[in-house]
Amino acid sequence: MSSSRTNIIGLKVHCNACEKEFPIGKQKQTLLHKSQPIVCLGCKVELMMSAAEKERLLGFGNPLKYMMLASMISGLMGVILFGGYLLGYLKSEAFVLVAVVVTLGSNLVLGPKIKNASAPLMVNLDPKSATMTASAAP
Repeated sequence: MSSSRTNIIGLKVHCNACEKEFPIGKQKQTLLHKSQPIVCLGCKVELMMSAAEKERLLGFGNPLKYMMLASMISGLMGVILFGGYLLGYLKSEAFVLVAVVVTLGSNLVLGPKIKNASAPLMVNLDPKSATMTASAAP
């Protein structure tokens, strides 16, 4: 399985035991792909992903990858230009002001787009005992 499929930016899980939703990072996503349990942050129950949810997860792709990259590049450029001005490398205040406004504006535009794109990125996880029982049933 490719590493881009393992780390989906903005992925959240829904615990079917306590009905809590929480985001998960790369390590927990790797565990889910390897069919190993993760612990719920709310009820501390071990959670497993069903085969149907795993198939649905593989269909997500990674829609936030390029939006997050654009946001990071925009922020980095703003920091470099502002730092260059403070250190005396850039003499034009107007240029730095425009760069900071563009950086803030692009992050304000990307923020809602990132939030909307991450809304459907959620998988439902069942408690480990329920998953084991369902897989043992004929």
